[in-house]
Amino acid sequence: MDPNNQQQMNRHLWWRVAYFLFAIHLVALVMVFAMTHAPK
Repeated sequence: MDPNNQQQMNRHLWWRVAYFLFAIHLVALVMVFAMTHAPK
């Protein structure tokens, strides 16, 4: 396995991790916003 392909796969994995963390924080912020703005 050539090192160039390994580096490309590693970068792709990090991009997936970054998008995953971003999505989780986005969902968490939306849920907090919904809870704080819910009708009493």
